[in-house]
Amino acid sequence: MRASHRICVTDANIWIDVHHGNILDEVFELGLQLVTTDLVVAELDRPKGDLLVQRGLKAISLSGAEVGEILQLRARHRRLSFADLSALLLARKFSSMLLTGDRRLRKLAKAHGLEVHGILWVLEELVRRGTLKPARAARALEAIIQGGARLPREECRRLLQKWQA
Repeated sequence: MRASHRICVTDANIWIDVHHGNILDEVFELGLQLVTTDLVVAELDRPKGDLLVQRGLKAISLSGAEVGEILQLRARHRRLSFADLSALLLARKFSSMLLTGDRRLRKLAKAHGLEVHGILWVLEELVRRGTLKPARAARALEAIIQGGARLPREECRRLLQKWQA
């Protein structure tokens, strides 16, 4: 990472993975300025979006022009939700990193020249910084996988072997 308090836009599924891995406290210790749209916050049930805002996630409302831009994107990218596209738009607006586990959103964000990472990167950063011990990261990853996250099997296997050694 280049700087602390770097803006990082999140989508809903990254928070679902964080919840399944029981690493919410640790994620807020990453030194990132975590932001998302109010649309993503409203979409979250577990964990509750309001809880994340109380913890420090900044929820940003979009302007009418930005909503119009999302509608244009949606016409071309029907398989992505309005909330997902709002996160993409916000990441573009701030020229920031996007944290997502959605394969389609990741591909589109990369096509827009954005830096994109997912939950595996988050876990690796937490271990690298000493915020999570490797064995704890392995347990979190196993819980995330059991929670239904679709992650690259080989990369997960490699990380689990490394962290369980």
